[in-house]
Amino acid sequence: MRTLVRATNWVGDVVLSLPAVRALRAADPKGALAVLARPWVAELYRLLPEVNEVFVDESKGPEADPKARERLAMEIRGGRFDRVIVLPTSFETAWTLARAGVPERIGYRGELRGALLTRAVRLFLGPGEHQVWKHLRLAAAAGAPLPAAPDVSWPVSGALREAARARLAEAGWKGGPFAAAHVASFAHAAKRWDLARFAAVFDALAARHGLPVVLLGSSGEETVNAQTSALATKTRTLDLAGKTSLPEALGILAEARLFLGNDSGLAHLASAAGTPAVVVFGSTDPDATRPWDGPRPDGRPVRLALVRRRTLCAPCRFDVCPIDHACMTGVTPEDVLAAADKVLADER
Repeated sequence: MRTLVRATNWVGDVVLSLPAVRALRAADPKGALAVLARPWVAELYRLLPEVNEVFVDESKGPEADPKARERLAMEIRGGRFDRVIVLPTSFETAWTLARAGVPERIGYRGELRGALLTRAVRLFLGPGEHQVWKHLRLAAAAGAPLPAAPDVSWPVSGALREAARARLAEAGWKGGPFAAAHVASFAHAAKRWDLARFAAVFDALAARHGLPVVLLGSSGEETVNAQTSALATKTRTLDLAGKTSLPEALGILAEARLFLGNDSGLAHLASAAGTPAVVVFGSTDPDATRPWDGPRPDGRPVRLALVRRRTLCAPCRFDVCPIDHACMTGVTPEDVLAAADKVLADER
């Protein structure tokens, strides 16, 4: 059977979709499994041995023309897929795949797209249920048995680690342990902890553990990283914002002794790579969106610490807090440092 997975658009969701991709592969080990993904996450899917081919959806963005989506539909039609599992819930993704003529189209109902799917599944997650099951249930709807324990681990090849070390060396890394950090959070300001507090934790990590800090992020996060570097006066920081691909960032995270950051895609990548991680949560729900902390098939312990201060208004759906941002201002550097000390001690 030829199966296509229309991938999610965000890095964290890519990690959380791994169990679904693996379940589909396990259910049809000799079939063809392809992924259709947006450009910024397509390179991550290309790392997966379970995936035979990756198609890139470039139908949106400043350089896309009005006929780009129609051309994409024709490209998918040429793949002669028997079925597609549509992980996103938007109307346009279902429309494109219906135009492509894929005979079986499985996805969640909503956004008036039920008629575009041959099997429209009702989306339901119970209170406190993790988003990893959202993707797995679509795989189950396609006939894949649910795994006893979702596997979100991401093995990192020696070649990718070597490429990561090369990027670190270009930035001035001389070898030795380091902490990786992501202090921004793309488009969601409500998810960002205060930069001065991050800097205080970085200084303390240098004093207690001798760890310099490698700041990761996109090119649009260079200013935030520069501000944090200027505030961290007692530790060395290497800023790689915009200087790595996502696979290289994964390699750097795998090489790090510790990850520190907000609830973002890089936090999920770090945990998937097996790196001890400390993640600050505020406006989002850690029960639903934390890096998955279930057992790993390689037997390595998951060392993940979530730091939060509960407030009556969190979790919320605001990109920018309209009031006092108490869910984040209530988290102190001492809280985060204590969590970092614990996961580092657990490592030993």
